[in-house]
Amino acid sequence: MSIRDDLRVRIGAGEWGAGQRLPSESELASWYGVARMTVRQAIGALASEGLLVRRQGLGTFTADRVPTRHASWLQSYTDEMREQGHDVATTHVKAAVLQPPDDVRDALGLGSFAAAIMVRRVREVDRVPVVLQTSWLPCARFTGLDAAPLLDGSLYAMLEGPYGVRIIRASQVLMAVAVDEGDAALLGLRLGEPVLRIVRTTFDSSNLPIEYAVSSMRPGYPIQNVMERKPQPGRPEAVAEQRA
Repeated sequence: MSIRDDLRVRIGAGEWGAGQRLPSESELASWYGVARMTVRQAIGALASEGLLVRRQGLGTFTADRVPTRHASWLQSYTDEMREQGHDVATTHVKAAVLQPPDDVRDALGLGSFAAAIMVRRVREVDRVPVVLQTSWLPCARFTGLDAAPLLDGSLYAMLEGPYGVRIIRASQVLMAVAVDEGDAALLGLRLGEPVLRIVRTTFDSSNLPIEYAVSSMRPGYPIQNVMERKPQPGRPEAVAEQRA
């Protein structure tokens, strides 16, 4: 594991709390048995990710607030980050009506020649590009969305506002992948660095798929999920559920 990755893991585990000062570069260099310049490069990379903050004459500190996504909440990314007190900005990379790839067509239940609207955005949190999102939506249902500005940077706000959609659920898959050249440039990463790939299908109140989204999230930004233990056959809680 690299020094940068090891520090990222330690920060994520709470070894240094929010706003806490890290050991000096000299101390870390001695700790890892490397040159001070190597530690400086690792700290610089984590600072660019927004995990660390360098303060002239004082040292290096963990960021006061690390933006955290909650996988169990179906909520606009903009709203979720702002509720945590972060500044959020959206940069539109591209919006167009296209013939979608097969995986998108299957997820949205589109016919062989049906078009889809592709909306590609970079989401910045506290001036750091954190997530690159590519959303696909049925063109027949959301005509004009490619030309209309999103409400306050939020696609969900646009769907639930002017288009009158009621979003009720989503299914998503998370996996670690190496970032490709195009995504790396937009996220300020090096080619091949790890990102969290999130593939999500969102459904409306009629249980129809309305969005298929693929997101790449830069490392160092946690996703929190709440899980309950699955009842086991023969256990008291399983019996109680069967009787209920």
